[in-house]
Amino acid sequence: MGTEGNVIRNQNKRRIMIFSIFTLIFLGLLGTAYIRSREDNVLLLLMLTPGLSALAARLITKEGTKDLFLRPYFRKNGKWYLAAWILTPLFAFMGAAIYFFIFQEDFQPLSSLCAREEGIKTTMDYFRYLGTMLPLAVLVNPLMGLVQCLGEEAGWRGYLLPKLLEFMKPWKAVLLTGVIWGLWHAPVIACGFNYGTAHPIAGIFAMVVFSTVLGCIQGWLFFKTGSIWSCVVFHAALNGMDLFSPSALFMGAQVNPFLGPDPTGILGGIIFAGLAAAAFWDICRKGSEQIPA
Repeated sequence: MGTEGNVIRNQNKRRIMIFSIFTLIFLGLLGTAYIRSREDNVLLLLMLTPGLSALAARLITKEGTKDLFLRPYFRKNGKWYLAAWILTPLFAFMGAAIYFFIFQEDFQPLSSLCAREEGIKTTMDYFRYLGTMLPLAVLVNPLMGLVQCLGEEAGWRGYLLPKLLEFMKPWKAVLLTGVIWGLWHAPVIACGFNYGTAHPIAGIFAMVVFSTVLGCIQGWLFFKTGSIWSCVVFHAALNGMDLFSPSALFMGAQVNPFLGPDPTGILGGIIFAGLAAAAFWDICRKGSEQIPA
């Protein structure tokens, strides 16, 4: 068994290396394309590349379709998919509420981008509009990002994380996957995505922290469900908020992206930080018992 274990470890080292090489090649090509064009379509392609890198590693090492973690197990996991879909935006808006409770002068719904685009003049009309639009957005917007989020999660949680579990404890593997995922965003963040262009280094650091926080939640969901689909739904629900972010709905003033009210800020993302702490504690407590077969 010792010899067999060494063979598996060496195979996984090679697979991680090949996955990393392809991920960096795709990042270099598409990151450069985005820096030059600033086209959103380039970002959509970039999101697919972790999954494509995992596929390349599987083909080169003749790993086949073993351990894809694509089976959804709907009967067992249905409640987790529903929770990830519906509760994720709710937690984001709870963080925004905390931000606006502290910075009440920033709460200017009628001066917001959304209110101006819709030409709404009264607070009552605006909140009546949100009462109709937001539930629909919560239900529909994540569906538009499922394919792209599957591309990311097939690489990070579906391939890299299980491979790292061969070399380290689950909590270390979850943290390392989150950090790598955050650093992978560096070229896009340096261009101003999420955190603006004023402080690119601070933006990259903030994205690493944010990705690690989300990675703890997604790692816990992955261990809990034995499927990457729980991570995909969570990821898509969060990304879907780009179309109805708290800053676009309720702020007319300049946004401080490092604070909030959007979930990428400290206060805007405080609920997710709490969930990540609980998830991380549970991962540490259960250890290798929860690794999906």
